[in-house]
Amino acid sequence: MFLLKLAQKELNHLIFLTEVVLAGKKKSLMEETLQCLLYIVKSLEEVELPESVVDQIACLTAMIELDLRSENERIQEITSHLDWQKKRGRKTPDIDRL
Repeated sequence: MFLLKLAQKELNHLIFLTEVVLAGKKKSLMEETLQCLLYIVKSLEEVELPESVVDQIACLTAMIELDLRSENERIQEITSHLDWQKKRGRKTPDIDRL
């Protein structure tokens, strides 16, 4: 595998772009921004960060996990309800009749 280094100038530019995407709530660019950051993070084995940054990351991670768990629980609830309807032999409502 051939490795290239990103210079501080390139990293600073990526930081700038990320901040613009976040501040401007550019949802159409969030996926690309996250993908760039993910590539960098996956390439690291470890990183030294100030305690304040680690605390912020821990807080954000907890928020992400809570949101994903809530979403997962809601999907499971919906699936369970749909399975229950199938077991009872109910059909889904006819949209035309509504």
